[in-house]
Amino acid sequence: MADRKGLARIGIRAAGGLVGVAFAVVAIGGATLLPLPDFAIGAPAQTVTPVPADQQRVCPGPLLQLAADAGAATRPSSVGEATTVTDADGADVRTQTLKPDADAESSDEAPLLATVSTPQGAKTPPLIAGAQLQNAAAEDLAGLAAAACAEPSADTWLAAGSTALGQTSLVLLANPSAVDATVDLAIYTESGPVSAPGATGIIVPAGAQKVVALAGLAPSASAPVVHVTTSGGEVVASLQQSFEQGIQPRGAEIVGATGAPGRQQIIPGVTLASMSAIEGAQSAEGVGVDFPVVRLLVPGDKDAQVTVGAVGETGTAAGNSYATTVKAGTVAEIPLDNLKDGSYTVTVNSSVPVVVAARTSVIGSKTRDFTWFSSAQPLLQKTLAAVPSGYTPTLHVANPGEADRTVTVQSLDGGGSPMKLTVPAEGGAGTQLKPGTYRLTGADGLTASISFATDGRSTSYALTPPGPLAAPITVYPN
Repeated sequence: MADRKGLARIGIRAAGGLVGVAFAVVAIGGATLLPLPDFAIGAPAQTVTPVPADQQRVCPGPLLQLAADAGAATRPSSVGEATTVTDADGADVRTQTLKPDADAESSDEAPLLATVSTPQGAKTPPLIAGAQLQNAAAEDLAGLAAAACAEPSADTWLAAGSTALGQTSLVLLANPSAVDATVDLAIYTESGPVSAPGATGIIVPAGAQKVVALAGLAPSASAPVVHVTTSGGEVVASLQQSFEQGIQPRGAEIVGATGAPGRQQIIPGVTLASMSAIEGAQSAEGVGVDFPVVRLLVPGDKDAQVTVGAVGETGTAAGNSYATTVKAGTVAEIPLDNLKDGSYTVTVNSSVPVVVAARTSVIGSKTRDFTWFSSAQPLLQKTLAAVPSGYTPTLHVANPGEADRTVTVQSLDGGGSPMKLTVPAEGGAGTQLKPGTYRLTGADGLTASISFATDGRSTSYALTPPGPLAAPITVYPN
């Protein structure tokens, strides 16, 4: 009997435990299904729209030459003056000169800083643009050189220049900020990266310019590309190249930043002239320095499979395409052959990110010159273009899309009727302008450049969108 009673007690206890478990399961399930009271307290927050900082643009100043004084062979000196135009849409532009790193007789022979502030109460910052143009005719330096006044940056690519025989290339560094900038130059050539003492830790004083002779870092380089990075203050980096054959000057150019590495690069408005004379001057051994080429750098560690296409603007010859392989870490130049005189949109497609620019030459009745064309960045819906006076300025617009686009070009002073420029899909279009400042509307996603040309002279610069400005931020107080 005792055993039976014990077993009964155990069964009763087990049954009670199962009932308790069942009640617990029901309670937990109900807690998960029923909505619980929300006792969370939201963190206090406030959206603040900062006042946009002043916008700055730096014009590189006049052309420079070395060895003007035998006692200071590496000391640059200015060659004449550049004509500069700066303007803003809806605001006044303040200008001042930076301290030049060259012998100059006046403040007009120095880099120019243009600054604009956002008017009080304005919802959007004003558009600002500037550019300079110079036709130099010194005994050992001559050429037409234009440059856009650029925004300071901590990262710039310069695809231009040469330190081969007769070529002089100077890296121009302008620091408009109130603090010193420390600059590093990474140099690539046709032989690969260059390890050069003195290429890093370059101090550019606040409010001043620093000039670095490229030959001292990469001698005998026929196709350099320079990557400029900074810490501290940001700088505006550009490159001046001049060419002298024997005792005859063969051109000069100031080149601004080209596009950052990308798998597609677009160069608008690549203009060819006097091609019959240039082709006639080539030797049977290969093309010379006057022949049009695309300079291309593969900055990564993988070889690039590259296709280069050239499509003529309205009224010019049809374009060609070229395919090649470029080794990682090296610079190559791809000839643009079988093209007639005219303006072209050059597009480079690559299997890996690349840096590109194009160079052309012109042979006139008495003079020669060359031009560098940088790959351009996509523009915004509204863009400002500054056009200095002289030498038949032409606006070139390239359209990488699959549908035709129409861009409205309006003089900023309101004079004249707006001009409509139709840009064909996957092509480009050009139109001549008068000196002044223009507002381009409907240009978002397109690329553009301004070129100048006359007998035996040519030059160009790309239009660039402004960098990102102040945006609303959310503040969480303690």
